[in-house]
Amino acid sequence: MKKVLLVGCGGYGAGYVDMLLEHGDQVDAKLYAIADPYVENSRVKDRIYQAGIPIYQTPEEFYEKDFADIAIISTPIMLHAHQTEVCLMAGSDVLLEKPISGSVADAKRIQAARDKSGKKLVIGFQWSANDAMLQFKKDADAGLYGKLLSAKSLVLWPRDFAYYNRGTRWAGKKYAADGSAIFDSIASNATAHYLFNMLWVAGKGYEAAKVGDVSFFAGKANDIETYDTLVLKGKTEDGVELFFGASHAIKREKVQNPIFEYKFEKATAYFGGNGRSEKGLEVIRNDGSIVDYGMSDNNGLDQKVEKAFAYFDGKGENVCPVEAAIKHIELLESLWENRETMESFSPEKVVTLPDMVYVAGLEDTLKVCFKEARLPSPEEV
Repeated sequence: MKKVLLVGCGGYGAGYVDMLLEHGDQVDAKLYAIADPYVENSRVKDRIYQAGIPIYQTPEEFYEKDFADIAIISTPIMLHAHQTEVCLMAGSDVLLEKPISGSVADAKRIQAARDKSGKKLVIGFQWSANDAMLQFKKDADAGLYGKLLSAKSLVLWPRDFAYYNRGTRWAGKKYAADGSAIFDSIASNATAHYLFNMLWVAGKGYEAAKVGDVSFFAGKANDIETYDTLVLKGKTEDGVELFFGASHAIKREKVQNPIFEYKFEKATAYFGGNGRSEKGLEVIRNDGSIVDYGMSDNNGLDQKVEKAFAYFDGKGENVCPVEAAIKHIELLESLWENRETMESFSPEKVVTLPDMVYVAGLEDTLKVCFKEARLPSPEEV
């Protein structure tokens, strides 16, 4: 049974604790140790203590005394490059949570560590490990639906002040105190899966597509250094038109869970209620026939672990390699290259509540932008 070191057990990392304690035998793995100086703050601390799992402050401290076949890294963005280097060079295969890093330089540093160590590395974009999404990707790559012409996606997820103040308060910041790149934003973190998925589907195999021309609106209602709202139009090097809209500055009851529309020459793929299905992934061919992939987000973490561990064992593919994840960071870094600061919303549209802010009417504006695949006008924001 493979020994697993979990680096970071708070937030999303708590899900890995649950999965490995409950289903580790299904992937022939055991949660062997945890490296996290803030275990006391984790919702699963009692499970960790009851299971008698050894706890270390850092991965370096662990490797000084022991070894793990696999390391899972689920820590704040600014720690990814250093911790991934440590784990790879110690001889562990690594599953690194998305995003790969806060900068292209750090992503390439991670890539170099993988190459130097000779170990395997998977980036944790869970839609890339979803069985239904993988089958859809294979069918699309096989030419069943013709050439991909355009892809658009929309996610509206309200977030409050507690979201931005969680943990060590790195959310929405550009750099950590030591100068490490974070550039945490709605597009790099909470909705990263859906932006990345467009690049992944548009690319060849699992390489992901590189985006060329980009125009965008990036705004913030919250008092952060980056942006809580992004509307982006771009084109891949192969000519696929892209639209992405996402915002945290939405009234709490105006949630829009992920929807997408990917238009091919011979069909259109829908997710999240844009077609007939309310939650699943389906393709409607131009002749009216339907392929229902039945996709949902259920067990997303489980499937991600299963696919990564199978790849580490030589029994599967790397469905999300470093080379693909770098395309996501290259796109986001290009936004900062084009504009040093992001826009603020019109003050008269920003509504401040005791626990959050939102932009009045923004959800309707972004839904229209999604429908028409365009950026918002200055008057709309």
